[in-house]
Amino acid sequence: MPTVNDPRALLQAAVKFHQAGELARAAQLYERVLRLSPADPNALHLFGLVRHQQGAHAEGAAHIRRAVDLVPDNPVLRSNLGDALRRAGEPLAAIEQLRAALALRPDHAGVHLNLGAAYGDIQAHEAALRHAGEAVRLAPELAEAHYNLGRALFDQLRLEEAVVAFREALRRRPDYPVAADNLLYLLNLIPGLDPWEVAAEHRRVCGHLDHLARPPQRKPNRGPDRLLRIGYVSRDFRAHAVNYFFEPVLAHHDRRRFRVYCYSDVESPDAVTARLKGLADQWRDSVGWSDRRLDEQVRADRVDILVDLGGHTEKNRLLLFARKPAPLQISWLGYPNTTGLAAMDYRIVDAFTAPEGEIFHGCEAPLRLPQLFACFRPPDHAPPVSPAPAAETGQVTFGALHKLEKINPAVIRLWSRLLQALPDARLLIARDQIDSWQRQRLEEAFAALGIDPGRLLLRSLNDPTRSFFEQFKDIDIFLDVFPWSGHTLACCALWQGAPVITLEGSSHAGRMVSSLLHVVGLERFIARDEAHYLRIAAESAADIPTLAALRANLRHRVAASPLRDEPGFTRTLEESYAKAWTERS
Repeated sequence: MPTVNDPRALLQAAVKFHQAGELARAAQLYERVLRLSPADPNALHLFGLVRHQQGAHAEGAAHIRRAVDLVPDNPVLRSNLGDALRRAGEPLAAIEQLRAALALRPDHAGVHLNLGAAYGDIQAHEAALRHAGEAVRLAPELAEAHYNLGRALFDQLRLEEAVVAFREALRRRPDYPVAADNLLYLLNLIPGLDPWEVAAEHRRVCGHLDHLARPPQRKPNRGPDRLLRIGYVSRDFRAHAVNYFFEPVLAHHDRRRFRVYCYSDVESPDAVTARLKGLADQWRDSVGWSDRRLDEQVRADRVDILVDLGGHTEKNRLLLFARKPAPLQISWLGYPNTTGLAAMDYRIVDAFTAPEGEIFHGCEAPLRLPQLFACFRPPDHAPPVSPAPAAETGQVTFGALHKLEKINPAVIRLWSRLLQALPDARLLIARDQIDSWQRQRLEEAFAALGIDPGRLLLRSLNDPTRSFFEQFKDIDIFLDVFPWSGHTLACCALWQGAPVITLEGSSHAGRMVSSLLHVVGLERFIARDEAHYLRIAAESAADIPTLAALRANLRHRVAASPLRDEPGFTRTLEESYAKAWTERS
């Protein structure tokens, strides 16, 4: 170890730790250098960079900015400052620094890469794609460049092209978790793909993680009367839709049989976080923890059954599950397909989404519940059911609040046929992603299929003070999407009195809404094919009095159904846990 008074030697040692990925030790040494040489631009830059890499983006940006002030003509410093500012939530300041870096060195692939990401943050879609493409042209061997190109294409909803870019990123770096997550997530959204092949690709992409698994530190006690320790892992223990389904289970778990641990990756806790924390037996704030550290904590807690609520969604913890910290591991709620992990034992489905006797896609075994794979607790801010808008206007309004990537060209074609068949009907599409660029894209897509843009109500849901539930007051009939059906939104629509038309698919992802409709007695809204979908919509729109009567009674129907039976569902889930533990642990 270098002497305390030798800043050059300390800096060299810090760089070695930094390059080896030992960020905490590197940061300590950089701080020692700065105490001795507070104006050393290299130390300021590298300390800021390591803090940025540790997640302290604002702090990292402040130190890198001091380095930039000392060496203003270094494009690498400005590029790293721009990236730190972007991740600290300052995209405009980031763009200013990155443009300055580009002026210093127009052929720097890293600057184009960061600038494309920053433009993506402000929904400047064309500029984001242009700079992402330039990064690939300048550095085609760079996996990050292909990943950023994929993100820019994804933001423009060019899904098939985004898949190609993510595959290119993985070809250059197979161990690239965020590229893998984006690729696999997208495969669920593209119509016409074989569910078996999609599941197989999950396994191919994640197969290299099998070596991470370690045996449990103890032999599980399978005694039927033993208190089972259940652990839930999520970054969404906050105001997030997953808690419409998770909180009722957490509230009703039988503490005579189960001890419940929650591992929370929530960066900005809120009132929902506090409420969930009060319902858990043990709460672990795991933000910033490495997968190794969280692995050791789960083992130290002696968790028997560990449940993942995220799947291949953003900032997931699947690398933790690959390590196999618990004897039995289960995927539930957040992702409607296989994780692709050999270490994941079960995936929770139900008798409608994965019928008995049908081939089950994925590497997990099905943990099949008899009616629904989740119960639903609507939020307190859900307003009372409003009258059917068509009863007042005489004009039926169809509605969709889905993520825009779910409204794919096949869905747009089907909805355009619906609007052509019903010339007096309108279509409301509302989402926070709808900016001026997306509005124009949607209008042009429907216009190309003969639909006047005046029949579309396109709304941006960017007001944090307003609930998206308010949109249902303007929707008579909610339209589901495919191939990944909108389970959460369908629950909300039914609660607000809007029936949901769904096209039943061939996998769990495509059958989640039909499962809901079965248990609330609305099987007549489940379509076998596109022609049937259109016929259901036309017949429903033609009888406004029946539509209004259904709306007035639908919340009561849902409230009396298994969808709202929180204690009953939780008992069923617990019995499934216990059975799986006995059979497979």
